Amino acid sequence: MTNGQASGGGAHRTAPDEERQAEEAHGSQRGVARTAFAVLRRDGGRLYGRAAFVTGLVALGGLVLTVVGFVAAWHEFDEIRLGAIHAHVNEDSYAPDGRSVQTMWLILLACLPFLILLLHLACATLQTASARAAAEPGGSGPRGRFRTVLGVYAVRGVFVWAPLVLGILVQLYFTTTTFRDYTVLVPLWQYPNLNPLLEYGPPLLGLALTLLLRFGWALAPAASANEGLGPLAALRRSWSLTWGRATSWFRALAVALPLGGLTVGLYLLLEAAARPTRSWAASLFLEWGPDNTYGAYVAGVLAPIATALLLTGALVLPPAHTVLVALHQRLSRTGERQSPDTAADPA
Repeated sequence: MTNGQASGGGAHRTAPDEERQAEEAHGSQRGVARTAFAVLRRDGGRLYGRAAFVTGLVALGGLVLTVVGFVAAWHEFDEIRLGAIHAHVNEDSYAPDGRSVQTMWLILLACLPFLILLLHLACATLQTASARAAAEPGGSGPRGRFRTVLGVYAVRGVFVWAPLVLGILVQLYFTTTTFRDYTVLVPLWQYPNLNPLLEYGPPLLGLALTLLLRFGWALAPAASANEGLGPLAALRRSWSLTWGRATSWFRALAVALPLGGLTVGLYLLLEAAARPTRSWAASLFLEWGPDNTYGAYVAGVLAPIATALLLTGALVLPPAHTVLVALHQRLSRTGERQSPDTAADPA
């Protein structure tokens, strides 16, 4: 009887434990969303205020960079304008010289790293703010500093985009110099039909690797902000958290797909709503700037794109970074909780 009572008491004692574990397991399924919503409910105003301030600074930096790009390309704008005037006098049709267009593309490519740097500065600022807002009460763990998180963004960007850029360069090599009688670069629309594997294989393979790396390293900035890790350590930590367990990648995918869809959908809506700024920007350019209709046309094309990008970032980045921080915390706790169990099994 004593043994029976003891065993019965043990059964009664273990029942609440099993119940509590079941509740924790059920709660962990919604832990990421509940944590993110709680943080946004508590500190959403401060995070969105920070996002508005950062967006204003990025807009100012982007405007300065755009002015520098227009100044660098102004010789080409003048050539295009003079060519159009000459063709109009001769009552002839006109198309811009390909060399001028190519020079403008090169100037755009030269400005692109600075635009990416502005984006990384904004993301690193909001990521560190979201990590501090989502920190557990009483937590004394290390916290990543702004420059460390910025380094994670920079290193991750180089590694992620390298396969796609390399694939495009390989495609350009095969479609512009190989299987021809001379080795000069020609426009893509002038090369003959080649093997589709050489034409589409390298960029598609590069895109697949880029998406794989971007998904595996999605938690790297959050890992740096939460744990104080350097760039390479944060990349390794994110990869292990994402692919370490059978269900981790599914949780990460369940977070990444809605965030990506929300970002793209919101950008398309805002870009459509911002189309009136195209005519406004062109009119302002002609009124306050040089009398060049082609420069005004380019300014009008850039205006709705820039407006939609800035508004999308200001609206999406605070909740997105908060959700990623909550996901990193959830996956880290899950790994720590299972590590002692795994170590105790062989014993």
